[in-house]
Amino acid sequence: MFETVELPNGLTVEFYDYSRKLAGDRWLVGLLVKIPMKVTRQDFDGFDEADGLFEKFINQNGEEISFQLKKERNFIDEKEKDKVFSQILENLKKHALSYMGHKDFSSGFKKNKIREFRERLNWWQ
Repeated sequence: MFETVELPNGLTVEFYDYSRKLAGDRWLVGLLVKIPMKVTRQDFDGFDEADGLFEKFINQNGEEISFQLKKERNFIDEKEKDKVFSQILENLKKHALSYMGHKDFSSGFKKNKIREFRERLNWWQ
């Protein structure tokens, strides 16, 4: 983990540097953004058969899900990799933290994940 940032909505953003050498003096510069969120029974309110859906969701996914975002640049000169990583990080902080810090970010993300899960269940049945 490279850094963490506390958001106004109570979530914590985790920044990971997964940069690696590709060949010679060339690098893949990578930044992973992760926001872990606890899933509760209340997140399933408004869905049909919410209790059963909650149990199935927890059994398959656990009690925590994560929003993840990757930003990367390929074939960066070794001398430039730290500068490029800093630019990616600062740009993301400048433009995305207000979105991630919105009061409805967590509930909206969870609802989408629950909806996707329900659709997969329906598709397999």
